[in-house]
Amino acid sequence: MHCTARKFGPMGRGWRGVVSATVLLVGALLTSAELANAAVTVPTQPYLMAFHTCAPSATDCNNPSNHIVQLGQSADGVTWSLVGGWQSYKGSVPDVFRRGDTLFVISTSGLMRVDMKTGATTTATVSLNSGTYVDPSLAQLPDGRLILFFLPGIPGQDPAGCAPGEASCVRQIKSAVEVAGSNGTQFVVDDGARISETITSGAFSDPDIFYNGTEWVLYVSRGPSVHAYTSASLQGSYVFKAVVSNNTGGVPAGLRMPDGTIATYVHTSVGGSTEIRRATSATGTSPIASFQTSLSGQSLGLGTHAESPGIAVNAAGIECSACATSTATTTTAPTATTTSTAAASSTTRLGASCTRVGATATVGKTRLICKKSGKKTVWVKR
Repeated sequence: MHCTARKFGPMGRGWRGVVSATVLLVGALLTSAELANAAVTVPTQPYLMAFHTCAPSATDCNNPSNHIVQLGQSADGVTWSLVGGWQSYKGSVPDVFRRGDTLFVISTSGLMRVDMKTGATTTATVSLNSGTYVDPSLAQLPDGRLILFFLPGIPGQDPAGCAPGEASCVRQIKSAVEVAGSNGTQFVVDDGARISETITSGAFSDPDIFYNGTEWVLYVSRGPSVHAYTSASLQGSYVFKAVVSNNTGGVPAGLRMPDGTIATYVHTSVGGSTEIRRATSATGTSPIASFQTSLSGQSLGLGTHAESPGIAVNAAGIECSACATSTATTTTAPTATTTSTAAASSTTRLGASCTRVGATATVGKTRLICKKSGKKTVWVKR
């Protein structure tokens, strides 16, 4: 996945340590292969939050190359703790979504999947059939496929603002639908745009999609503010509804709570720090006067920066039989590689057929790789 770098301070998302049980993982961050051979303690609390912090050794926390992805859980959506065993890795602007027994954590560095039965993790790249994206937000279609809302990337330019010398420009939020069987790694871009807005200054970024019980709401960050757009249809055209946060926090996320109210999360600057704040409202589409601190880096031992919340309910959601694939293999683009330490699919064993040359897996203590043998591709020992 390509992310055009952009930098507009702590209110911007992209160019804009995770703690295991007791140890903050810092310094040399884990490689993709090491991450894929890791396992976490399966989160059991009803709410999940992906967010990023700043690598402890970094001096520039506005640079996304210094961001690391975190995963928290909460019993009430207000107070958060870190998921046990979560291994920190480089990435920015994360979002999280659960489908069935798979948890998807997507960020600028690609996709992390967590098996919600075993805690085993796999990593993969994410691709669109057309263009690139930044600032991902996931939802689910009625048939169970994932849908990705995103800000289109612009190579060599800040995708959230106008180019130098431009008095105005059009910025869009688009959506793309998961390719069945790709397990969250391939998406086909929908026709048109969900939002198309002419801007003259500032940033237009960080979409977050959620349903408020009546209509779909698409939040967009305008620097330290949040604008809400709504549509009766998930893949329809969204129209401006209200300024939800007026210079009181940006980079939003919304979630419908069991009592029907909407919890809105933002991150905001507090002196030299950034923290994630929360407020509730009836629909998530009306002005919010103030937000209260929900999560800070200091409270979790993660430094002074906690940013870019992505919120999900820790429930299986809509099943998607066409989408189910082994967490030990992938049908993604040729550059993607995945591995697993979990109890893999029953078809993932020495000598069994596999789907992509180069994919890797671990079954028990045996490390396997998918290789071509004659006219077949099969699992062999590494």
